[in-house]
Parts: sequence; C-alpha cells; structure tokens
Amino acid sequence: MTENICRVLYLSHAPQAVYDMWQARMPEGCELITLSGNDDAERLEKLPLADVVIVAPAVLRPEWVTRATRLKLVQHQGVGWEGETPIAEMRARGIRLAINPSGTADVVSEHALALMFAALRQIPRVDAAMRAGNWMGTTLRTVTRNLRGRTVGIVGMGRIGSAVAALLQPFKVRGLYVDPYNKLPEGLELALNFRRVEMPELLREAEVITLHLPATPATHHLFGADAFRQMRRDAVLVNCARGAVVDEAALAQALRDGSIRAAAIDVFEPEPPRPDNPLFALPNVVLTPHVAAGTMDAMQAKVEGATANIGRFARGEPLQDEIDLSALR
Repeated sequence: MTENICRVLYLSHAPQAVYDMWQARMPEGCELITLSGNDDAERLEKLPLADVVIVAPAVLRPEWVTRATRLKLVQHQGVGWEGETPIAEMRARGIRLAINPSGTADVVSEHALALMFAALRQIPRVDAAMRAGNWMGTTLRTVTRNLRGRTVGIVGMGRIGSAVAALLQPFKVRGLYVDPYNKLPEGLELALNFRRVEMPELLREAEVITLHLPATPATHHLFGADAFRQMRRDAVLVNCARGAVVDEAALAQALRDGSIRAAAIDVFEPEPPRPDNPLFALPNVVLTPHVAAGTMDAMQAKVEGATANIGRFARGEPLQDEIDLSALR
C-alpha cells in the first residue's frame, strides 16, 4: 500500500455524524475517504484511491470494480451481500469480501416485532386517522389481533430468525419455521416452541409470517401470487429481509382482494421504491424505509466490527466473517 497507508472508502453518502463514528474507529495506519454528496461521479473519482471499500447501503457495481485499481477488500457494513456483490469481477481480481454480523440480529429482530405489533394492531392507520380528526376508538376491534397466542412462521432461521424466535417467547406463540440449511437443535426447538416444517404447512398455518432469508436466485419472488393464495386470509406478512424476496405487485393484489389481511414491509425492490409503488395506496400496509438495522446502538456495533476487520486486513491478519468467493458460482 502506497506510503503504508490503507485508504478506506465509505461508498455511501452519509451524515457527518456517521462519518465521525467511522473516523473515530479507524485503525492506526488507515485513512477514511468519504463522499461530499450522493454522486456517482465522485464515487468513480475516489474508487481508484481505495484499498478497502465499505459497502452500506450503496452497492458496488460490477463496472466500478475496474476503476478501483488498488482495491483488495470489500467490507460490508452488515450481512446482506447476496445479489449485491460483483462476485465474478472481484474473484477475477482477487479482491476479498467480508461481512459484518455485529449488531444486526438484535436490532432487526426488534424491528420485526415492532412491525408485527404495528400491522396486527393497525397502529399507523389509527395514528393517521386521529391526526386527521377521526376517532377510531372502536372501529377496528373486529379486525385487530393480539400477538400473544398467534401461530408465527419464520422463513429463514439464521442469526436474525433465531433472535426473532427468542424475542417471541413471552408471547406464548406457536412457532413454525422453514430453513433448508439451518435446523435448531432439538432441545432449542422445544424450549422456543418452534418446529421445522415444509413451506406449504407454514403458509397454511401461520397467522404471522416473518421473512429473514437472503436474496438469491432461489429466493427471488419466493413470496408471490402462489404463496399468497396458500396463506390464511387473516395472515400478516412481515419482510425485514430483502425486497426481492417478495413480488410487490402480487402482494398489493393479495392485500386488495383480501387474500391476506395485512403486511409490514421494511425492504423494497428497487430501493428507494418508485412513487407509484402500489403498496403506498393501501391502508393495511405498514411501511418503513429499510431502517430495521438503523439504530445508533446497531451502528456503533457495526462500526466497531467492521473497523476491527479492516485493522486485521491492514496488519495482514486473518479476517473474520470472510466469504470464500472461490466457492461461489
């Protein structure tokens, strides 16, 4: 590295307070490069300077890799790299990839529960009505539900899905989960009251379905018209995973025709969503702008985890949470 300095580009434009957090944690011998605005021309100007790129949430485009002539490591701020990383281009250059699970499971699982409550109790709808002078004190009593005692289905029982299952314990839910790769130990399944099932059973039985799986070709629009036809008419869908997992047009139609009762969505395809997104016009949808992992506490944990890994890279030490690109196709 020129002058023994490891130059680190934060690929997203962010408030100065966020840059200050990263700067305060930069390892010795590392220099943080930031953006003055959300401008691709500036990204292309600064990419050739970077030994490391921090990805969050702006995506490193395949065509940009050729401009990043010094780049040796792509460090994700979080864990979502599938479908957002130019694997072939990085592999051809020998560029390494690491993710950062620090802080993600706790904060995203909390947001998933918050969205469950908001959708089951239609909190945004009654808030908006009250601000408009409409007192809906008894209007929704026949359609709102408790979380306690519901049958909850988790699709994806990794770090975040497992954290959601743990948070649900005080509510005495009946738990079902689908995950072809992760199976909880039998004792933990019993303790959490979550049972591994196949997708048709989860769709048929769950009153709340919460998604915690990556965006891959296999999961693209996994929840589309066919899935919604199989779900209960009183079901609530929560998506804090990736927008591409849900077919938004099919979801909007299912919500309009009553195939399912409600949805709570934090992620979209694309992001930000287009102004004419059909979900915007529906009263039985709760929408948040990809903020499930966006608390100050989570950000501090992410900064600490990512900068610690960048320090390991700069010192020539083994990385944590490195993705083996040679094993991917």
